Amino acid sequence: MKNREPGVMSVFAVLFCLATAASAGPRLSVDWAAFAGSGDSTRVEVFYAVPYGMLDYSEFEGGLEAMFAVRFELRGTGFEQEATLYRRAAIESFAAAEAAKRSFVDGFSLAVLPGRYSLRVTLLGLDEPAEAEEPGMVELDAHADSISVPAFTGRPDLSTLQLAAGIIHDTVTGGFSVVPNPARSFGGDGAERVFFYCEGYNLSAAADSYNLKVAIVRAAAPETLVASPQTRFKGARVQTAAALGLSVAGLVPGDYRLAVVLDDRATGARAERSARFRIAGEEEERASGVTYRLQMTQLEAHYHDRLEFIASPRELAYYEALSDSGKQVFLTRFWSRHNLAEFARRMETARERYRVAGTDGIRTDRGRIYIKYGEPDGIERREIEVDRRPREYWRYFNQGYAFVFVDVTGSNDYRLVWTNSPDETRTGYESMLTPDEQEMFR
Repeated sequence: MKNREPGVMSVFAVLFCLATAASAGPRLSVDWAAFAGSGDSTRVEVFYAVPYGMLDYSEFEGGLEAMFAVRFELRGTGFEQEATLYRRAAIESFAAAEAAKRSFVDGFSLAVLPGRYSLRVTLLGLDEPAEAEEPGMVELDAHADSISVPAFTGRPDLSTLQLAAGIIHDTVTGGFSVVPNPARSFGGDGAERVFFYCEGYNLSAAADSYNLKVAIVRAAAPETLVASPQTRFKGARVQTAAALGLSVAGLVPGDYRLAVVLDDRATGARAERSARFRIAGEEEERASGVTYRLQMTQLEAHYHDRLEFIASPRELAYYEALSDSGKQVFLTRFWSRHNLAEFARRMETARERYRVAGTDGIRTDRGRIYIKYGEPDGIERREIEVDRRPREYWRYFNQGYAFVFVDVTGSNDYRLVWTNSPDETRTGYESMLTPDEQEMFR
């Protein structure tokens, strides 16, 4: 995790921490990002994640611990640097670590000149010594990569993108911390949002001078699946920073690309960067690349896109922003977590049972509540009482919810006047509760 100040360069700081990582097996994950440094140099930050299952542990007070080291080597034309970092990992128990799918996340920073380099990161475990022998280290895994370190000079530009497991904002200072995700794996058992951090350089100093737009694109085809609204920044600096996230709910397992575009509105210049990442899923899905298929009856197909009745406001907003193909993927994933057959049955029941004059039953308050929560555990009707309009009390005992409906206009269209469900907003009819009802339900 590293601390960032908004709009300014910051000194690299890494806290040795536990973070959740989704991976198919115990493998060392390595990622890197490049940012403008001082003078002609570029700052390269390298992040790695070590799954707990790769290490050998011994007991200590309070749990288990493992000693390990990470050796890094960076080589380029006229440049060579290597070092070994020694670390200690601790877990409460194997069961707790397995349940949380824990990985140890750390990183380091280097100042280099722009150019192409070979990067090698090697994980070393403590080798138990034989009698009279010195302890040593044994290689557990290694990651090698060829990296191209850019120069950020002369024109509006973006740093490379650091994909992250999370962004933590400090409401006091306005700064934020970035939690690395070296595996670049999201969804599944990993993060449900793709977070990223980037910095913009050489921008116009004029106020309100640049826009930022982010999109998730298929890696194999130029189709935008998720896009953020275009963000217009006020008080632009020559250098700035951004930390944002996009939901990956509804995306099938596979490879994707996060694309970021920065437009300098004062000059018309544009800077673009992208980074590849993976949506985690079942092994056979990743291997075959076969997308999900939603098998539906004719009745289910009639209602499968009526999400406004049961989806959260956030899910609805996300769904509406998707492309047509993205919506189909979202619907498939959504109904894998909900019962489409039961939803269709409730829609049909509400349509007929709560129909009022020319109003479809699904458009009435009782119909909507029935669709969302199902058949009430108990219904009490009070229809003929002096000085009081007809009303119904619905109770859902397992959830602890109660709903009060009143025939406000005398047309048999019972309106919701009060509920204790946290998912419902104020109705505006709360004043219609009688004193004894206020005592009963509050």
